[in-house]
Amino acid sequence: MTPEILEIFYPLYVEVDMFGSVIILVLIFRLIVDSRIRGQREFRRLLIWEVILFMSEAMSRITQDYRADFTDSLVMIAKSVYFISCVASSCACFSYFECCRDSALSHRCRFKTFSSIPLYFYIALVILNLYGKFLFEVNDEGLYQRGPAFNITYVLCYFYAAVISVRSFADAFRKENYADRGYFILLGVFPVVPGIAGVFQYSFSNIPVLCPAMTIFSILIYIDAMEQLIYTDPLTSLDNRRSFTRELVTMMKNQRADEKLYFAMIDLNNFKSINDTYGHNAGDSALVIVADPMRQSADSHRNRLNLCRYGGDEFAVILSSDDRMEIRRYLRDVLTQIEVLVKERHMPCPVTFSAGVSEWNGKDEPGEFIENADKEMYVVKSERRSSQ
Repeated sequence: MTPEILEIFYPLYVEVDMFGSVIILVLIFRLIVDSRIRGQREFRRLLIWEVILFMSEAMSRITQDYRADFTDSLVMIAKSVYFISCVASSCACFSYFECCRDSALSHRCRFKTFSSIPLYFYIALVILNLYGKFLFEVNDEGLYQRGPAFNITYVLCYFYAAVISVRSFADAFRKENYADRGYFILLGVFPVVPGIAGVFQYSFSNIPVLCPAMTIFSILIYIDAMEQLIYTDPLTSLDNRRSFTRELVTMMKNQRADEKLYFAMIDLNNFKSINDTYGHNAGDSALVIVADPMRQSADSHRNRLNLCRYGGDEFAVILSSDDRMEIRRYLRDVLTQIEVLVKERHMPCPVTFSAGVSEWNGKDEPGEFIENADKEMYVVKSERRSSQ
């Protein structure tokens, strides 16, 4: 780029950083107000480091523009905080995404310590750099310049980003995660935005690109987290009724000619008795015991099956298949797994359900399609009571 173009962007540096800081502070406030977001603590930590990053970047620019008014030591401190916050933001981002993936690593007691090892290493390098000047320095003319080992900063940042993307894409293409493939791909793509911006700013350091990119990145993460709350049942982590209804309408519109659409309405047996006798915690455990095998069994049906917690003690399943018995086999598999989980999780009572299934005739509205399964489900429950 020509010096004239660079000169246009340079005065905007501090303004862009301050504006980005205000937006991120708003997001931090929203996280304090609404604490239901998955990985909320890690996300807040990421945002705090971003604010430090933006503020230290603005301070670095100010000390460079008015270097006659500042000592070389202050310039070095501002730059040191800036680069540490770059790596710390990447570390916090990694922690947050591991929580989003619900990985085994994120559940380990020393997870934060383990994931922060590269950050601790870099902080030690920055401290040594105050004496060795191998990362960056302020020369005899009072100007900032990169040192021979400066690229270590970028290597560590991109190390975290690469691990996030690789692990997320690997999850996306695992058979057991087929139903959530789109979500994992989204997690893998997210770090690309600030990654590209970082390369651009490395090449054209006078153009403020990193702050806008990271701000957009954070807003997108926040929006995605909000959508997860809107469309996910917080207890079972299944889709809620609102999300499921959208999927149902979509599957009805796009139904293949060589397959039929089947709907199953599931209702837990004696659920009120479980709550009244053993307490609502036992009732919640019963719902989770039903939801877990429903999700696990759905993986083998790929994108032909959707399920949700429909409301209260009711669950719903929609399946596109050329075999009318497939949904019946799915329900039997779920019941078998529930029996195992009841023993493994030491439930004080048996957990079973009754289910009704309807086949779409190609004409019924969604409400009628659901009602047909609902009617059969109540017939099954009535017959069960009569036989007891």
